Amino acid sequence: MWSLSSRPLAAYLLFCHAVQASTLRPDIRADTNRDGVVDLDGGSDVYAKGRWSESRGAIFLPNVGDKYRRCPNEDLAGNPLSNDELAYCNDASGHLLFAPEYVAPLRTLPLSNISDGVTAHIYATPRAAYERVRIFLLDDLENPNATTSWRLIDSQFNFNATQLREGLTLGIDGREFIKDKAIWDGHVTVNFDVYETPGSTDYVSDSVALKVAPVLTHHHLQRVERLVTTEANETNPVQQYFVSQLDAARENAGIDAPLLLFNQSSDVWAQDILEPAYVSMPGPSGPIALRIMLRSAQSTRTGGRQIMEQLRGPGVGSFQPGSASGIGFAASGFGYHTINSYGNLETIPPYRSKSGVLYKAGRVIQGKHYEEYPAQAVRDLIFGQGVQDTLFLETGWLRVGHVDEFVQFLPYENELGFTIGIASPRAALEILYTAQSGGHGRNPAISFDAQAQLQRFADRELPPFLNLTIDDVLANETFLEVNAYAQKWIDHNLDILLGDIPLARDEVIEVPGLYHDTSAGGRYVNPDGLDYYWPPVLEGEYQLGAFIPGPINGVVVGDHYISPNPFGPVIHGVDVIASAVREVYARAGVNVTFVDDYFSHHVSNGEVHCGSNTLRQTDLVWWQ
Repeated sequence: MWSLSSRPLAAYLLFCHAVQASTLRPDIRADTNRDGVVDLDGGSDVYAKGRWSESRGAIFLPNVGDKYRRCPNEDLAGNPLSNDELAYCNDASGHLLFAPEYVAPLRTLPLSNISDGVTAHIYATPRAAYERVRIFLLDDLENPNATTSWRLIDSQFNFNATQLREGLTLGIDGREFIKDKAIWDGHVTVNFDVYETPGSTDYVSDSVALKVAPVLTHHHLQRVERLVTTEANETNPVQQYFVSQLDAARENAGIDAPLLLFNQSSDVWAQDILEPAYVSMPGPSGPIALRIMLRSAQSTRTGGRQIMEQLRGPGVGSFQPGSASGIGFAASGFGYHTINSYGNLETIPPYRSKSGVLYKAGRVIQGKHYEEYPAQAVRDLIFGQGVQDTLFLETGWLRVGHVDEFVQFLPYENELGFTIGIASPRAALEILYTAQSGGHGRNPAISFDAQAQLQRFADRELPPFLNLTIDDVLANETFLEVNAYAQKWIDHNLDILLGDIPLARDEVIEVPGLYHDTSAGGRYVNPDGLDYYWPPVLEGEYQLGAFIPGPINGVVVGDHYISPNPFGPVIHGVDVIASAVREVYARAGVNVTFVDDYFSHHVSNGEVHCGSNTLRQTDLVWWQ
């Protein structure tokens, strides 16, 4: 046996601590098994509660909505707030719990046989988490939905013996979500320290591990709840015409909710300024979710402020990209660079990759422009969630440079439940050659009736190429070379996708589409003088745009598809491109509704998808 004098002092103090605190059994629990409730009667939330893993560990939400729309857009002098000032305010930016419905539960087991002098502290670690989460005590158990029933606590807050005997009802939420994993990876440990003697340094502790829910982007298999576009008045009749058609397509696709219309900017590219996302956690009656509206990393694009000014509200938060540096002109998100538009971000539906990685919530794709990548802030956001790590495609061969100009994902009857839809100049040219060989080479290559619309839209000019015949197009060596170039890059990107997705090549849906050379060369300086729109054309490369409205650039709504009307050659009263588009989507069991976007978007290098957006279902389980 050791003699007391031979034992190190630290071991002696530890021994005394154990003797003194041995009668205390602190026990704090969260929804570790992810069934939506905290189990106090059994042990289902006890096993491995101190260690968070992919399959086990409690989840909480960043409570970043604006339930009562209290966040201002202007200062007291009527001046608009800066981007950062505008983004700072949310339901979790203060000390009040405005939205109790979004806190995750924490409970402590009653400590029945304790003396009146016992106290306790509850707090979060590490430091990065302590600064980014809030822990609340529910004082009024009869009224848990009231803000006044909850009290913010921190590491200095003392719980007394009376409270500890009854057991504590607590809630936790996040002041923010993971934006940069190097700063905070979303993990938090909530510690429950119990002291036998007030003021003593001896205590007994328990803890539970949690992680903030990841911000997840939507994929095309998720149910569409609402279509989004930009409102217009009589000063923009072209956009009014587009909105009316999109609204009719909405009804045809079975979407009951009315269009959600941006109304504080004339920016018609609703896809580009916004990427709807969501966070969710287990609840007692199913997932509890918040929308997170991601603003594009284009700081001088004022239309993006609508994300905070108009969309942020009850159950809806927002993301303002920071100014993190990176490689390339666009990487900081400062200015107005097209690579940072969200037409350049899409999501593959859930799958297990060929390398064995399971993407339970799908995987993000983004386009790079050769050596230039999208904004670092957005890349950090996606990578930091650890769920949808980005797969980069090459989009530098396009003038606008967005992935939605050539690829999408469609529901499909196979093991994956989806397939790839990809633009195909090869298929479109085959249609033209067939028409030519059938004696229709002198038919117009584009059937759009511009004259009828020019009478309605007096401020518009006659678009190019409308006087070309099928023979003219197929005799143009540059046109054929450009489409061969497009096909080369499309095939390259398809190889990247099929190298990761276990999909048979013959299940890919090839959607007819044609491209033309829109290379501008040099630099274009925006009126703000901060950045350029289009990068210079590299030697030996082109920058392409859609020759006819690109059918691939539409909106997937379940088994309906809202497509740009391609206005291809009409033979015997049938638009042969449109007919082919209907046929290829029918392979996926999808019906097509065409929308005329020729003047509203096509002539400005965009299509239906670029000019719209979708709010999709958020009640999905990603944590199992």
